[in-house]
Amino acid sequence: MTAELRSKIVTVFGSRYPRPDDPDYDAARRLGKLLAERGYSICTGGYTGIMEASSKGAREAHGHTIGVTVESFRGSVNPFVVEEIRTQNLFSRLEKLIALGQAYVVFRGGMGTLAELCLVWNLVQMGQIPSHRPIFLVGSFWNRFLDEWRRSTDTAPQDYALLSVVTQPEKIVEVLERQMNP
Repeated sequence: MTAELRSKIVTVFGSRYPRPDDPDYDAARRLGKLLAERGYSICTGGYTGIMEASSKGAREAHGHTIGVTVESFRGSVNPFVVEEIRTQNLFSRLEKLIALGQAYVVFRGGMGTLAELCLVWNLVQMGQIPSHRPIFLVGSFWNRFLDEWRRSTDTAPQDYALLSVVTQPEKIVEVLERQMNP
């Protein structure tokens, strides 16, 4: 992979369950395509659902895709991954997914997605990852989640400013283009 591709990587997190007839799958596919059309590489966990959809969209636009997989996981890497990076365990996988990303997009998911969001959010909040790396949450349901999080935790108010809730992939591309290509 060229240095240019390495400098414009968006890591996408989300559920492994959505299929092509699911609105989240379609949104992730659109996002992958839009980003690839603008020269971004897509990095995912490499398997099904949101990971497959965003990779598929990127490949439809002839973009580069990276799948960070785990040796002990069952299942094959999705067919839209160009570059597979195999890791020994889940911790190494998370570290690689986060290290590669210059921006992070989080779709609906389960415990794994929530763990990914919390880890990347905490690393940015603690200054372990540069704060100019945006974190996007896709879907209006995240507003309800964050409202409950505010009521249930002692997270500092300024930490919520590190997150951007968006409803359309186009908004993510618009913000990235402004921030990463001034």
